Amino acid sequence: MKIFHIILRVGLGLMLLAFGLNKFFWFMPDFDFTGYPEAEHLFNALRFSGDNPDAGKGYIMKMVGATEAFIGLLLVLKKWVPLALVMLVPISINLVMFHSMVNLPNIGPALLVAVVNGYLLYRNWDAYKALFR
Repeated sequence: MKIFHIILRVGLGLMLLAFGLNKFFWFMPDFDFTGYPEAEHLFNALRFSGDNPDAGKGYIMKMVGATEAFIGLLLVLKKWVPLALVMLVPISINLVMFHSMVNLPNIGPALLVAVVNGYLLYRNWDAYKALFR
């Protein structure tokens, strides 16, 4: 069972590291937003600083990408894992909400991140007990 938890932690970390670095270098193709103009508009609004992609890059995607890459690195290196998992909660919620509200067909990776994050939070619950006293 311990190997399973290591695989989950490292797998989630590598996934976050890849998606976080992608927000800087765009080496993976974007999701297909065909038929979902709201999702495309919101995604582009976060990625660029205006309606025109030539206007320059926005800061939100870079901030989220840096946070995802940092969390991924912490999980892979097994440093401050409880902190990394707590930092991932708002990102997980936002991923699931974005895809459930405006782009349901691409919700798979978002659900995977949220479920694995929730499970790893549960496995590390002893680290959070002091927060709920």
